[in-house]
Amino acid sequence: MTTILEPVTAEPDGTAAPGVVSLAARGLSLGYDDRTVVHEVDLEVPPGKVTAIVGANGCGKSTLLRGLARVLKPVAGHVELGGTDVRRMRPKDVAAVLGLLPQQPLAPEGITVADLVGRGRHPHQGAFRRWSAADSEAVVRALALTDLHDLTGRRVEELSGGQRQRVWIAMMLAQDPRIMLLDEPTTYLDIAHQVDVLDLLHELNQARGTTVVMVLHELNLAARYADHLVVMCEGRVLREGAPGEVLDADCVREAFGLDARIVPDPVTGSPMVVPLGRHGRRGEDSPVDR
Repeated sequence: MTTILEPVTAEPDGTAAPGVVSLAARGLSLGYDDRTVVHEVDLEVPPGKVTAIVGANGCGKSTLLRGLARVLKPVAGHVELGGTDVRRMRPKDVAAVLGLLPQQPLAPEGITVADLVGRGRHPHQGAFRRWSAADSEAVVRALALTDLHDLTGRRVEELSGGQRQRVWIAMMLAQDPRIMLLDEPTTYLDIAHQVDVLDLLHELNQARGTTVVMVLHELNLAARYADHLVVMCEGRVLREGAPGEVLDADCVREAFGLDARIVPDPVTGSPMVVPLGRHGRRGEDSPVDR
């Protein structure tokens, strides 16, 4: 899946391309039933940048993403989209600007790849606006960007996990949102396709100014691709900023309970986390021998 995107400077009708839209959490607390998972988070998502949210399992990173997407009702605080509380906006208006790829999306039984990707155009439909040539072009472009053009007639349930993940990303691309929220978008993908997906998201950000916010488990990929890194610990933001300013041994130890060395990535120069572990301490006795 190799993609080079040309910068978009105008819409098909010649009008200026829409600008970036701000997204922010204000004192946001989120939870399930009587259990609060995210506590009083204040977060300004850098518009037009790539943000990665990282942290140990159960730290609240996916919950925070769902809160930003208006999927979860806040326990306290609120989310602002373009400076407006999202609770005051119509769901259709939010969906036209903000797209969400959840961690385990479900496709209707029997639906084909082309039909599922086409559903990404629903936020742009209305009572008096029917399917148009622009909608078809958006779907074709999304299928091409994700290298799915040979699978358009296949049923989604027949595909491998990695292929299905690319279909969901294509549906979001067809939606053409200004902000993309993705919960572990590299799930089920081998390392080559992980890099392809992250390269694609980076290209979308660079060429179109699309704001990307993604939850990632792989720290080194997060540090390589993100402009802004949000490290969460026990439902709160521990640190945030440029990866080189955020990731150090103390941060990794506090957030993940992991002893590690931070060295420059030999390809990009971004911080790379090298776990020590019991077998990484050469010259020291193993705990088993003590």
